[in-house]
Amino acid sequence: MANKKTIIVIGGGYSGVNLIEAIKKDFHWELRENMRVILIDKNSFHFKKVKLFKGIVNDKVADLSVPLKDYCGTAIEFIQGELAKIDAKKQTIRIALQDGSFDELYYDQLVLAMGSVVREADSDCGGFSLTSLESANNIREQLLRKLQSPDINLRVVIAGSGITGIETAAEVGTWLKEEAEKAGNKQKSIEIYLINDKQRLVNDAPEKVGERIESRLRKHGIHVLHHKKAERFTDNQLYFSDRSSLDADVCIWTIGLKSHPDLCKLGLSLTQDGKIKVDAWYHASERNIYAIGDCVHVVDPMSGAAAAMSCKEAISQAKRLSKIMKADLDGSTAAPHQTYPDLLCIGLGPTDGVVWAKKWGMDFVLSGKVAERIREYTWSMSSINR
Repeated sequence: MANKKTIIVIGGGYSGVNLIEAIKKDFHWELRENMRVILIDKNSFHFKKVKLFKGIVNDKVADLSVPLKDYCGTAIEFIQGELAKIDAKKQTIRIALQDGSFDELYYDQLVLAMGSVVREADSDCGGFSLTSLESANNIREQLLRKLQSPDINLRVVIAGSGITGIETAAEVGTWLKEEAEKAGNKQKSIEIYLINDKQRLVNDAPEKVGERIESRLRKHGIHVLHHKKAERFTDNQLYFSDRSSLDADVCIWTIGLKSHPDLCKLGLSLTQDGKIKVDAWYHASERNIYAIGDCVHVVDPMSGAAAAMSCKEAISQAKRLSKIMKADLDGSTAAPHQTYPDLLCIGLGPTDGVVWAKKWGMDFVLSGKVAERIREYTWSMSSINR
């Protein structure tokens, strides 16, 4: 790498910050002498999206945001702005800056780590979609008001049973009971219902794992309704697709993630669900344009499995891509994408959790406080212990 090279990373989510960290380690001396690395994000901070539900149970959640300059240090430049255009022929990008102006930057290698956004229920569905800290705070205030009402019963439904839905149900249930005791309202009946439109929980893991999670949820007083697709919440009724309904005081929608909506504006080849198509080395439309994380569709060349949208995949892809980028600049070859080993970590409130791992053809399942500590460790590791 005789000439100074410029690497631009778009996105300061889990894949972006982990890529920055990997570049620091893998390029090391080149970073000082022959490299210019720029991180670009519309926000000035990395947001711990997987812990968004914590905003409901805790009004002091400043630790969910980490300044991106903390990740960059002195070796990486940071620009706050949004990607507006890619000119692959000129190897330039156009950035919309915070003051309304635009800047054009040249790149030798460009990485799109634009991640995903939280799905929001349609406005006519009623209830609250857990999509941001603002929405989490609105949900918190609504729950506290309901808790202070003279009604004996309080029923909350969580519509959406992915990992976020499961963790939200457990955290909210524990928190509401604690708040009721603090208020001297111990007689208040608090019910949490988790609505699952599938046959069982966590279909990606063995059936016994889903059963273990559901068993732990029952111990926390969480009711799970299977084969129920929630459609709308109105007049204290949650209506299902089978025309049945459930009385409820509050409805929280946790309906998963979708690829970043701005990807369709960049002229890249996308899948039907809006993900960037990349090869096994994360190359997109051009060999010097890469993409990783929730925004990509990448397949393991050995197993044929497509990567899931998860933090553990983002970390793995980031570490692998750094080596691929270095090899591409050096004219050598690095190992291609490999699906992250089977692992599932779910928090079930502040003192419980379930962890499943598959190794040597065997399933290992842990639950309780040890599993909760492992889950805390994975959250911390995803944001590089910040």
